[in-house]
Amino acid sequence: MNPADVDTGRDLSPAQVDRRRRILDAAVELARTGGWDGVQMREVARDSGVALGTLYRYFPSKEYLLVSLMHEQVTGLAERLAVRPPEGTDPVERVSDVLRRANRALLREPSVTETLIRALVTGGPAVAPAVAGVRDLMRRIITDALGLGTPQGEHIDPQEAIDLLTDVWLASLVSWITGIEPPERLVEKLSGAARFLFGAGPDEA
Repeated sequence: MNPADVDTGRDLSPAQVDRRRRILDAAVELARTGGWDGVQMREVARDSGVALGTLYRYFPSKEYLLVSLMHEQVTGLAERLAVRPPEGTDPVERVSDVLRRANRALLREPSVTETLIRALVTGGPAVAPAVAGVRDLMRRIITDALGLGTPQGEHIDPQEAIDLLTDVWLASLVSWITGIEPPERLVEKLSGAARFLFGAGPDEA
């Protein structure tokens, strides 16, 4: 079984999709009630009704499982944005709206979000493909929100600016779950970064 297929649920049979769904639902519930320590692979297998060996064929580690769950949550954000596009008359306003909506969804269940972000930053090389999938999806969401927006400064490559903003988003989430900054600072910091990279230049201010 290709881990990339399990990450996204593509190219799986209906029975496999159902099994994957039960596994992810069980992991969410365990994270909701017990946080990071509450998500144990044996308990995930028990609660989802699959054998432990089967669980490991789908998700080779706890971190891989949780990062795949993060990918699903960000995919949900992308789908909601397709139905209700980000609001704003310029790229910075649209990106800020996306980040505000994303963070609002994440903050509804802080225990789950803290568990997922912890997996995202501690998974190690074995989880790198799943982490890359989450980062690429976040990057596409920001790219779509920017539309025709271009970064300030002739020496700033647009793709590098988007990468920087994606990294700021992830770093801000880490700052929140580690207690460095309160959650209300997330949107403020991200909007400031978007304005710095894509806001009006000196001649337009």
